[in-house]
Amino acid sequence: MMTKADLEKLALLRLEEAIFLLQANRCSSAYYLSGYAVELALKACIAKLIQPNTIPDKAFVNAIYVHKLDSLLGTAGLKPAFDADAKADPELAAYWAIANNWSEESRYAFWDSFAAASMIRAVHEPNHGVFQWVKKHW
Repeated sequence: MMTKADLEKLALLRLEEAIFLLQANRCSSAYYLSGYAVELALKACIAKLIQPNTIPDKAFVNAIYVHKLDSLLGTAGLKPAFDADAKADPELAAYWAIANNWSEESRYAFWDSFAAASMIRAVHEPNHGVFQWVKKHW
């Protein structure tokens, strides 16, 4: 069973690994892991919604086990806050547009250095990056 703390640690680790892989010119892996870091970060946000000593609604549980960032953002209850922040911060909105193109199937694609660097920038940029935004809501 994964705890919220486990998910947070894994999210940070996967993002660090993505940056390392990009530096080693392993672009496809870097692209995939950077998106996966966002997925894990969103799932950490979702974990805090689960009440102890209760059985969550089945639809909620099923919604956790998807790999679409936009869907996970909604499941985490963060969509309204994100929409407001993205409206006020065009860079965040642009970075989300890049990151939200990630999917579980990304691991089966070949990504060049431009795509991987763009994805990591969208995810990791310290002031407007998607990961930084999600991390505020852990």
